[in-house]
Amino acid sequence: MTKLNCETVCMAAMAIADGYQCELSSDQIQAHLTDCSDCRHEVGQLRSLSSLLDAQERRQRTENVWRLVEPRLPEVARSASRAWRPFLLLGVLLLGYRLVEMIPARDFGFLFKLVPVVLVIAAFGYLKENPFKIHAELSLEGE
Repeated sequence: MTKLNCETVCMAAMAIADGYQCELSSDQIQAHLTDCSDCRHEVGQLRSLSSLLDAQERRQRTENVWRLVEPRLPEVARSASRAWRPFLLLGVLLLGYRLVEMIPARDFGFLFKLVPVVLVIAAFGYLKENPFKIHAELSLEGE
């Protein structure tokens, strides 16, 4: 048989082994496997790999981290309840900048266009917050 047929037979043999139906019957597959040593070797390797994968078990995590996280939630909620105020001020300043920029027949120049960037940098600098930081504040005790 041709290589395409060999590939089809190998795929069909593994589909049957996995419990799926395919267009080739098991008699056709067995007839090809008895004639073709390459496919017989390939299917044997695939079956051994499949049995190795089936024998693996997923490790279950047994730590209960909720008792460590729960006491910290009120702290996070309190700090988050005040965090919006500087951003509200930043939004108002940016809105004011945009309204001033919309005044017709006025050219404020290149430096005026940098005002929003300076405002955002100042806001994050005031908050001592890196907008690109990944927050990984929660950790297990004893690590």
